[in-house]
Amino acid sequence: MTTSIPNIRPMREEDLDTVLGIEEKVFLEPWSRRSYMFEIYSNRYSIPVVLEVDNQIIGHAVVWRLFEEFHIATIAIAPEHQGKGWGKFLMNALLGMSDAAEYAILEVRKSNHRAIRLYEKLGFKVTGVRHRYYQNGEDALVMRKDLIP
Repeated sequence: MTTSIPNIRPMREEDLDTVLGIEEKVFLEPWSRRSYMFEIYSNRYSIPVVLEVDNQIIGHAVVWRLFEEFHIATIAIAPEHQGKGWGKFLMNALLGMSDAAEYAILEVRKSNHRAIRLYEKLGFKVTGVRHRYYQNGEDALVMRKDLIP
């Protein structure tokens, strides 16, 4: 990680061009502007955030706080900033927002070994598979971390 001071703040509509640019680079099936607008304005369970470094958005995430569940719906770091510890930083910050949730859960492509290793280092364990979860037919691993001992 660089020596720059990171800032995590709520995602705003004016961030979406940058967020969608990261989505296009990182995901085979990026979220749409409409999906992010719903998360920002309409989903009362949603916490959409961006990660800024030197006043530049380098990552983002959307989590849903659903009673006992803290669901990490999407998380991305711009490719040019990957491998520098920012993904771990953002994940730890997200987990710090979980309040009284009993567990955190997410889905990840079975082929995304880099992300799976990160999640395992953070204490997530594979608890299931969602078969043919993605549009291309790839399975998703369901990973969970208990937050309350």
